[in-house]
Amino acid sequence: MRNITIMALIFVSAAMASGEFSTGGSELLQFKGYVISTFNTCGEEDADPDNGFSVLATIEWYPRLNEWVDAKIAFKSQPTKYTGDFEDLSLTTEDITINMHFNDIATFTMGHFKRPFGHCYTRSGSSMYFRDRAQLAGTFGDFGKRDIGGNLALSFGPADIDLAYTNGAGDNEPEDDSYKSITARAVIEPVHGIQIAGAFGSYSEDADSTGETTVSATALDFYTVVSQPVSETVELSFIGEYITVGEPMEDNSDWTDANGYAATLLANFDLHGNVLQAIRPALRYENNSPGSAGSDDPEDDEGAIDFCLNLDLYSNRNTVQIGMRNHTFQSQDEDSYTDMYFGWRMKF
Repeated sequence: MRNITIMALIFVSAAMASGEFSTGGSELLQFKGYVISTFNTCGEEDADPDNGFSVLATIEWYPRLNEWVDAKIAFKSQPTKYTGDFEDLSLTTEDITINMHFNDIATFTMGHFKRPFGHCYTRSGSSMYFRDRAQLAGTFGDFGKRDIGGNLALSFGPADIDLAYTNGAGDNEPEDDSYKSITARAVIEPVHGIQIAGAFGSYSEDADSTGETTVSATALDFYTVVSQPVSETVELSFIGEYITVGEPMEDNSDWTDANGYAATLLANFDLHGNVLQAIRPALRYENNSPGSAGSDDPEDDEGAIDFCLNLDLYSNRNTVQIGMRNHTFQSQDEDSYTDMYFGWRMKF
């Protein structure tokens, strides 16, 4: 409740201000975010509930001290998901960072932020072509998602490099050991409209409560993004991503790393109509293979086929999403099923 009160006071003050809004020498009148409301139908047998509405909102605040120093404070508000647990509609901390822009090349960030690993997760929720992120986002384990630490971002023309040194404890978690995680990513754009990227992550922890043995693991992520216009109003895009994720274990352990891939095709049709401004049909195929012990490969792969029709109505910041996700399983004990949804996303 305290968080909500603080944010309400900030927004009320901003709404009453005209022109520049500042305090303590900082410009404060910079906000952005999005609201998503969705009706979901679950195709899984005996799902309870089998349909229902959901909603979430993200608010990002960008206080700016000057051209060299700024910050980002972001919160997400989301009611209960379909887990059977009931929680209050409260604010969850997302990004909290201080950013030092040394020049056009180097920026240093400290705080709570997304580690530079995994295209399917590092992209903003306001720019997603589907209701859900790719299943790859759920397999990052100790290597992706948010963490607390520092990141040095370097931009050299066609190449961008990120070097992050973080606690390794995860989202909104305090440090509980002396080990740190290292994440590095390089994104190269050899020609306009084509990006090729690779990322590396390392993680270490105590093997047991004695602290005498340390186990570690690494992860790799590769992706490419291709966007090419075929006419003045039509653009085609392809996104492909592959990851391999290790499990913290001793070097002599017989373990096969988890891996997965996802491929997305997208067409963007700009109509510039008064009501219907753009149409973006998107198709994604993905497959995930969990890590396993032993030489035999268990039949436990999971896959999904997603289709979503994105419609920009009245504004390119107001999008209706009509889609479906077909879940498939390699195991004969699991039956495939299809979820369907109708979503409405407004960016501000």
